Amino acid sequence: MKTTNLVTFKPVNDQLKKLVAYYYIHNSEDENSKESFYFYPNYLHALTIYKGNDIKLDPKIKKGSKITSSTEKEKVTILYTINDKEKYHVTIKGSFNKIGIVFYPLGFNHFIDKPLDEVLTEKIQEVSLNPNFLNNIKEIQDHLTNNSIIEIIEKALLSIIKPFNEVELQKSIKEIVRSNGTIKTAELETLTGKNRKTLLRYFKKHTLLSIEDYKKMVMFRNSLNYALSQKDLVNLTDVALYNMYFDQSHFIKHFKSVTKETPKTLLPKITQLDNKDLYWYFLEE
Repeated sequence: MKTTNLVTFKPVNDQLKKLVAYYYIHNSEDENSKESFYFYPNYLHALTIYKGNDIKLDPKIKKGSKITSSTEKEKVTILYTINDKEKYHVTIKGSFNKIGIVFYPLGFNHFIDKPLDEVLTEKIQEVSLNPNFLNNIKEIQDHLTNNSIIEIIEKALLSIIKPFNEVELQKSIKEIVRSNGTIKTAELETLTGKNRKTLLRYFKKHTLLSIEDYKKMVMFRNSLNYALSQKDLVNLTDVALYNMYFDQSHFIKHFKSVTKETPKTLLPKITQLDNKDLYWYFLEE
């Protein structure tokens, strides 16, 4: 039985609206609660902040993360997650307090002091941000309203915001998302005036992904979004063609490579969570 609460919020600050898609607050005061779920690849990547929890990360993304109550109630753990190819398993036991900051593509890069490949060695790991961010986050207390918590989060983000001016990379990713991942690398070369080798270096340095992996991630996520939003109205051929797969077989093959299930078996099991882009598959354990 679910005993947790989750609610999403849009950014308030105009500057942050350009970088952050939404925030979510996810918590439970029940020491006996247990929740287990999968989430799936997305080009909106999340910074998650846990307070009063111990986090165990499995280096193999297939196995995922385990979150439990900590004896250190003021302990703060900050994770950044890039989930590009496979479903990711999360297990939460006991009480927990979690805040998610979900960024638009390259949004997180505006809040770090160095390229992403110097911040992360894995696609999900604990990160250390500028101390100003953590000092602000520590102002969050259990008695505060959700709106007050969002005010503190935005204050924390604004305390460390900085320019990120890789224009050619920004153009490339914008076109990849706009084209649903179908744009050719040669077209990106023409668009940016940069050759394939240079573009690949930009992608690896600032996203940890190759150009082709980024394109596949976008294509999968957009097809999943569309299938879930229209699941009572469309068939798989419609989903495949709308999302620019070659045909239904191509779509199903890609879907199974990520989720290990067919769309027909998985889609009915996915739960939408207070936001059209946030949905998980809860497991009965």
